[in-house]
Amino acid sequence: MSLVALKDILGELSEAMQENCSHLPQNRTPTMVYALAKGAADIHDGAVNSLQPSLPPTKEIACAAGCSHCCHLPVVTEAITVLRLAHYIRTTFSPEAIEALRTRIAARQALLLPLESAARRHFRQACPLLENGRCTAYEARPLICRSFNSFDEAACRTEILEKANDFYMEGYPLPFEIGSALTRGMVDGLSSAGYRDAQLDLAAALGVALDRADAAEVWLAGEDIFADSLVA
Repeated sequence: MSLVALKDILGELSEAMQENCSHLPQNRTPTMVYALAKGAADIHDGAVNSLQPSLPPTKEIACAAGCSHCCHLPVVTEAITVLRLAHYIRTTFSPEAIEALRTRIAARQALLLPLESAARRHFRQACPLLENGRCTAYEARPLICRSFNSFDEAACRTEILEKANDFYMEGYPLPFEIGSALTRGMVDGLSSAGYRDAQLDLAAALGVALDRADAAEVWLAGEDIFADSLVA
């Protein structure tokens, strides 16, 4: 497949996501919000699987179950993804597991909030959703988590955990390009529908969404519940 053809496909994916999100005002329900976020994830995974035979990785991808170096990076995601994730947690986690998760989120925020913005870029703490090296909400994970990958596990460990560097990790670009295209479409579609879907710190925003059983409803009504979760 040529780069021109890939660019066209990415454009089509972005436009499709934009169109899907633009219809939210006609169906302002939490169910629609969750469906839009799940749809984006399903489109991402399907597109990667479909295009990979034509655009295979140039090296073996090092990512595997139990490898969680990148899960120590701050994750930036979108409002509808957070709302879907909170719904997934409420409907699949036990009450004890939810309370333990909220405790981990609060502990993380206590360490992060006193830091200046520059220091936050180098903040390294396990994602609150991580347990025993595995994501407890893997099915509902954000697009960026579906997109990130690496050809070198040792480099991830060194650069992310040991040095806490700003870095570009060499990996398979296809998932990232697809995720970026869908995110652009999502943000543009929600903007045209009158919703602000800015970049949010996943852990901070998830804490807000878990604290409010009506999070999706009030977000749909226009309340800026994630104002304190914005990433500069």
